[in-house]
Amino acid sequence: QGLMMGLKCKPEKAKLVAALRERCMLTVPAGDNVVRLLPPLIVGEEEIDLACHTIDAACIALKTGDAGYG
Repeated sequence: QGLMMGLKCKPEKAKLVAALRERCMLTVPAGDNVVRLLPPLIVGEEEIDLACHTIDAACIALKTGDAGYG
């Protein structure tokens, strides 16, 4: 069991998923421009902070055109 949350995003979901994968964060595309996050039920505050920073960095990279994915 675990948690499930959808993150509605402005960038194209496939690009965001790829940018997150480049940063070693696995996500799943879902629905209408939604990225699904599936952390374990025992996720800690440090992991949540790291995930937030990683998502932020990926979004900034996409916005500036420096996504770093192929």
